[in-house]
Amino acid sequence: MRLKDGNFYTDSRTNKVYRLNEDDKRSWYLSTYDDEDNQQMSRTSGRDMMKLLKSFYTKMNDS
Repeated sequence: MRLKDGNFYTDSRTNKVYRLNEDDKRSWYLSTYDDEDNQQMSRTSGRDMMKLLKSFYTKMNDS
């Protein structure tokens, strides 16, 4: 698995769509923006993000 800034993932538990982001310190986080709020999850290392994505998320098809 390779992480790519800007990819979209669906949470298998809630069916919400999240965007994968990399910050300037090479940490990774997921964010979502909908009509109600803009949520950002905690930043984590690439290795931990890969574990999280494999456990609970499905990558959406590239457009």
